[in-house]
Amino acid sequence: MPETLCQLSENVWIFPHDKNPQKIQPNVGIICTPTQTVVIDSGNSPRRARSILAALESIDAPPVSHVIYTHHHWDHISDACAFGVPVIAHDLCKELLAARALLPWSHNYIREQIQRNPLLKASYETMDQAIENWNDFQIILPDTTFSQTLNLQLDGVTLELEHVGGHHASDSIVVRVKERGVMFLGDCYYPPPRSQQGNSHKVSWSMLLSFLEEKAINTYVDGHADPFSSSDMFKRWGVKFLARIQREREGQFRQPKD
Repeated sequence: MPETLCQLSENVWIFPHDKNPQKIQPNVGIICTPTQTVVIDSGNSPRRARSILAALESIDAPPVSHVIYTHHHWDHISDACAFGVPVIAHDLCKELLAARALLPWSHNYIREQIQRNPLLKASYETMDQAIENWNDFQIILPDTTFSQTLNLQLDGVTLELEHVGGHHASDSIVVRVKERGVMFLGDCYYPPPRSQQGNSHKVSWSMLLSFLEEKAINTYVDGHADPFSSSDMFKRWGVKFLARIQREREGQFRQPKD
């Protein structure tokens, strides 16, 4: 994976995911304004954070002011400690991470958890490899949380954060960069993690389709794939498949307002 940033639009970059899915290194969003930089999903290890900071230095990016978590899973939050800045996330994300922060994370603890639940093996072994020193590992809890929506104004660039939930993680949010037509999806429409799938293995295509219908968005970034446009997805799926999804829509994926 090239250790470099990829620019999507004015002010908006990503530090790309690793194309080897076994490494579980998601896309990291970067919003650079004249005075500050905001990071969307800090990444899966302090080592990766150092690469991100080096890439930011290479483009003379201003200091990182905030990190935003799209959800609580380890590969999206594990290097926030390297940035040393306030974190923003959903209310539930803070609750879930607070519980995880109390666990005795270590190589031995990882082994014990895999023995108890073999479905954790792929994810937890990758986590164990990514974290160089468990003694230095720290889960950073969000400083600012919200229940449904939150808007951030950054030098004329608006970040719209919305809680959407979903099967993958109940605390999932999306982040729209309003003036730039870019939307960060995290893993919101993905199926549940393998260790929690039970009877639900389906991708939330209806949730994704609802986002693809947003006229103001030109580029979408999810956690573990290349950025795409709505036209990319329409071409990939085909008209008949889209029509079937629309007919099969049931319920409402987005969480009700408080």
